[in-house]
Amino acid sequence: MSRFTAIAQRMRLRLIRLLSRVSAHEEYYLVFLSILIGGATGLGAHLFFLLIEEAHHLAYGGGDGLGWYGARLWMLVLLPVVGALAVGIITHLYAREAKGHGVPEVMDAIHRKGGEIRLRVAGSKALASALTIGSGGSAGTEGPIIQIGAAIGSNFGQVLNVNRRHMAVLVACGVAGGIAAIFNAPIAGVMFALEVFLKDFSFRTFSPVVFASVLSSSVTHALRPADEPIFPTVLLPAGDVFNGAELPFFFVLGLLCALAGVLFTRALYRTEDLADALRIPEPIKPAIGAALLGISGVVVVSLGMQGGQQVPSFFGNGYPLIQTALNPQGVIDIGAGALIALFFLKLAATCFTLGSGGSGGVFAPSLFMGACVGGAFGIGLHSLGWIEESHVANYSLVGMAAVVAATTHAPLTAIVILSEITRQPKVVLPIMFAAIVATTLSQRLLKDSIYTLKLRRRGVRLGRLADLTILKRITADQVGLVRVPIVRPDDPLQRLLDLAGDTDAVDFVVVDEDETYQGLVTSDDIRTALLQPEAVPLLLVGELMRTGVPSVQPHETLDLLLDKFARSHVDSLPLASAEDGHRIAGLVTRQAVMDRYQLELDRQSV
Repeated sequence: MSRFTAIAQRMRLRLIRLLSRVSAHEEYYLVFLSILIGGATGLGAHLFFLLIEEAHHLAYGGGDGLGWYGARLWMLVLLPVVGALAVGIITHLYAREAKGHGVPEVMDAIHRKGGEIRLRVAGSKALASALTIGSGGSAGTEGPIIQIGAAIGSNFGQVLNVNRRHMAVLVACGVAGGIAAIFNAPIAGVMFALEVFLKDFSFRTFSPVVFASVLSSSVTHALRPADEPIFPTVLLPAGDVFNGAELPFFFVLGLLCALAGVLFTRALYRTEDLADALRIPEPIKPAIGAALLGISGVVVVSLGMQGGQQVPSFFGNGYPLIQTALNPQGVIDIGAGALIALFFLKLAATCFTLGSGGSGGVFAPSLFMGACVGGAFGIGLHSLGWIEESHVANYSLVGMAAVVAATTHAPLTAIVILSEITRQPKVVLPIMFAAIVATTLSQRLLKDSIYTLKLRRRGVRLGRLADLTILKRITADQVGLVRVPIVRPDDPLQRLLDLAGDTDAVDFVVVDEDETYQGLVTSDDIRTALLQPEAVPLLLVGELMRTGVPSVQPHETLDLLLDKFARSHVDSLPLASAEDGHRIAGLVTRQAVMDRYQLELDRQSV
């Protein structure tokens, strides 16, 4: 243990003692750490944002053709390629976890590595993603800031030797703080961390995550005082609210966005497979994807498809196009045909960038593609005279939420974050409706989200929120029952040995003369007794049985069974008869419970 770690550990113990003096639980220590993590993540997000701004300004100026680009078409290829080469070197030499969108790596760290993430991942991810996005690569900031915040939270826990079961909460605190800071969306940060990473909405996990999100947002507001939404929208006329007659349209839009989300997910991983199959040095692969991106940009600008803009709208995070699509007149001026073309261009650009090994998130591309799908659909409805012109941009906004929900399988996060980054309350209802429709269909078409598919391909299986409820649905009488001999407290130990040889039983239920349950004798108890052979003829069952082992009622659910197993330290529990709760019907084994749970998981996977 290093001297710094030893000092940090002593500080931790002193803090816990201090809290204990005021009757505080150790969980309050997590809250204290979450405040520190939130502040550090807010500062990290601010520095990351400055890196992106500086890189983009050097490469493209203010988007007006200034900077190194200088309106020279060949620079649309050179700049992304140079940036991608630098990214390839950084990720290959310093942190291979930093390539791609990074969220699966954080989820993997939580579920398989005890929440441990190397600190160098934060710095490497920040630099690599700033170079990717700033040089024109099609990616967003959500993936990088999640990995940066997660690394910050993890290293706080590692330095202070936080209990392994609490590490996931600290990592989630970093995730929530990152999302809150980069999108100015503290509620969405909390929802994202709980819904995607922890899958736990209990107060024990909720409180630290909220503190981290609030502190991170506060730091961001102090450093960037302008408290404006990322995508300010043109407010609807007074009194113009959501019209229930448009629900069928939003239902169809949700279906379309589900198809778009599944297409994006499959295309991205197909591109990754193709890149992995290339027999060339790893640092060069991102440059190949960047070259394809640049060539696409040259073609689009040369054909005059940019409407006079010097930098292709599908380069970088694509925020300018999204902002235009959220303006009723702006989206109509773009046109349905151009929006559909931009959807496929953005999809290809993101696959070129991230699939080849570039660094960045998939959230911004999902927003871009959702705005395109929703905007084109809204224009179509308006051209048919089914909706007013002022409502067209609403479909762009709803499409953004629906595609995000379809790709992440996190509808709550999609609903909340779109509300926060636009602050347009009048379309919350259609956002909720379309997001659920999109999530439902996308899960039917593709079981995994864009985050969990990579983990499944590695052989890592993560539970969903729905999976966790299985334990509360299956009851003890639905689990396989083991019939065992019944013995009495005054039976000799030799009787247990004879029964074990005749029936292959390993655990025995002990009852009194009225057949009322008294206790359990386990194989471990018998094995301990046999270590003293001379005592075997003298021992009785009543002297060996465990009286503290609880029985199980047929209606009790698996979550209660697992809790009883954990507290009793046995592999079998006696199951009461359905006709008479005082009599024992047999034993329920820990293995049978897990087999029944796995069977239900497999059944839902079909």
